[in-house]
Amino acid sequence: MADQDFFSFCISLKPLERKAIGELSEVRHLAPGQTIYAPGDPGDTFYIIIRGVVEALLSSADEKPEAYLSRGDIFGDVEVLTELPRKFLVRTHERVSLQCFQRKDLPELMQRAPSFFLYLSEQLAFRLSRARDLALAQNHCLELSGSLSNFDLVTIYQTIANSAQTGQLRITNEKSELVSAFFFENGQPVSGQFEHLTGEEAFWQLFVNETLSGTFSFSTGERTLDGWIQSERINRNAGEMLIHALQGRDEFDDLKQRLSERTAPLHRQRNNLVWPAVAPPDLQPVAEQVWQLAASGPVTLDALFRQCSVCELKIYRVVDELIQSHHFAWSSMSLHEKVA
Repeated sequence: MADQDFFSFCISLKPLERKAIGELSEVRHLAPGQTIYAPGDPGDTFYIIIRGVVEALLSSADEKPEAYLSRGDIFGDVEVLTELPRKFLVRTHERVSLQCFQRKDLPELMQRAPSFFLYLSEQLAFRLSRARDLALAQNHCLELSGSLSNFDLVTIYQTIANSAQTGQLRITNEKSELVSAFFFENGQPVSGQFEHLTGEEAFWQLFVNETLSGTFSFSTGERTLDGWIQSERINRNAGEMLIHALQGRDEFDDLKQRLSERTAPLHRQRNNLVWPAVAPPDLQPVAEQVWQLAASGPVTLDALFRQCSVCELKIYRVVDELIQSHHFAWSSMSLHEKVA
């Protein structure tokens, strides 16, 4: 499937195919600011991002990246398959881990893991279709819209930011109900809402929410969201916000794996909250709110999110700290069982 990420794809493979991919590729860890390749370099390797964020620029003289890429994104594959030299400068924005595939290993990889090449072809076709539709909408300055199953939110956001568009991005669920809306001025998000969250918290939630489905539309023009959005102006730079959002997505994925019992209710193990000295101080106000919400009895992570004015990532970070410091523990019974 075109919208299946690389890691889900690998899990679905037969053991021998998974072994072949491991043997015929290597993992490379790079520090921030390292150049992966530059314009004119030979296209002998393509990459899949395991962790971190990389940026693509037209040249080293450019200050503004054309695109940011994050976990699961594939890059460098077009040059490998066409034997053309590199067109972009691609470098790490932070510490990055990459799965690297060399052109010389492709014939053997094709024999030992043929489904990998079907997956690669689907990803290439998907990107081509998405780029064509985005370019067509930009050229005609008309409304950009589509299904979230066919478009990546990061690509949509970067298209709006890089084209310095002014207008409104709206996201509706499968019932055609408005879930989220953001207003952009010259490519810069200036206000927004995601369900009950507003401003920057709404922005973070938009990107950590990987299960988001439905449709999106971006309409250009001098519109305001007064009457729906009640939030302070967002002042952060568009690129900076995207980087933090992508970093948050990686962290959120780790936390979801660590908090594997996240559907179970949590209960207090202490009478008073003592925020650990080693814990992030900016999360203490959120921790105090979470602590009060758990005062009347066990509470789930989902309920905490619905009752707090911060994104899920912050809720998970706080709960992780409270579990590690033995303030919280998972209840052995569900809330339904306790009521019964």
